[in-house]
Amino acid sequence: MQNDTAVNNVPSGSTKKNTVYVAGLLPEVNEDQLLSAFITFGDIIDIKIPHELHDQSKHRGFAFITYSNPSDALDAIDNFDLNELPGYQGRGKFLKCSLANPNRFASEGGSGSGKFDKAIWATDEWQQAHGEKPRDEDVQVENQ
Repeated sequence: MQNDTAVNNVPSGSTKKNTVYVAGLLPEVNEDQLLSAFITFGDIIDIKIPHELHDQSKHRGFAFITYSNPSDALDAIDNFDLNELPGYQGRGKFLKCSLANPNRFASEGGSGSGKFDKAIWATDEWQQAHGEKPRDEDVQVENQ
């Protein structure tokens, strides 16, 4: 088993360490096939296969599989990383499996107030570090 301390530090209810990124999918692979292959390692909460923007009938060749238990996700990675998907052996397409990284550009809480929704030089931290006054103070000084 891989690094158990990383699994134990995950708060309950968090899917950060429960989601497996699976790359190297053939174009004909679908959610049902992934479910039947990956369900052997534990309860699956969700499977997402992102589709092409210009052609919704084609997926992008990767998927995200979320397990209810972090250790199940690690078991799936240990068993499927650099192996072929059952039913597609001998076609030379090997899966690359790892823990999924959270989308670092997604806004926190979904409200558009995330860390990455404005230029770095517009943040108070950057302005203070570079000796600039926050923009609010500039406006107040000009109005006086």
